[in-house]
Amino acid sequence: MLSLIGILAEEGAKTINPVVPDDVGEIFWSVISFFGLWIILRYVCLPPLLRVREERAAKALADREAASAAETQTEQVRRDYDTTLSEARAQAGRIVEDARATSDARRAEAVRQAEAEVASIKQAEIASIDAARAEALTSIRSDVSELAVSAASVVVGSDLDRAASQATIDSFVDQAATKR
Repeated sequence: MLSLIGILAEEGAKTINPVVPDDVGEIFWSVISFFGLWIILRYVCLPPLLRVREERAAKALADREAASAAETQTEQVRRDYDTTLSEARAQAGRIVEDARATSDARRAEAVRQAEAEVASIKQAEIASIDAARAEALTSIRSDVSELAVSAASVVVGSDLDRAASQATIDSFVDQAATKR
């Protein structure tokens, strides 16, 4: 094995520069390979990459413009919504005020009708009470008249004329009725 290392060391003594070629053929083929590779990259590989980059830039620009247009449209829709909402609120306020006015008018009409009905019932009851009072007074007059004539007949000791005493008794009953 030692002999192998020795052989390798003798070969290593000869220095080869890997960067600088020592042969003209190698330089020629390197230049041809370099320019061939450059032509392939420049005319075959680079155009699609540049086209993709331009398409991507155009798409980004179109997306920015679309976003700007959408933002403008959104702002317009928001303004329309706010306008519609304020109009709806105003209309709702008017409807509520109309309903309130209508209900107030209906309530006032119902109160007026109820008051009129109460007044008519009151008048009817007053008339009924007056009729009952008149009937009671008539009944009392005849009873009082009879009683007064009977009492006076007993006190005087003789029969009195009922028709002659009737005017006096009626005036007394009328005075008593008007005092109350």
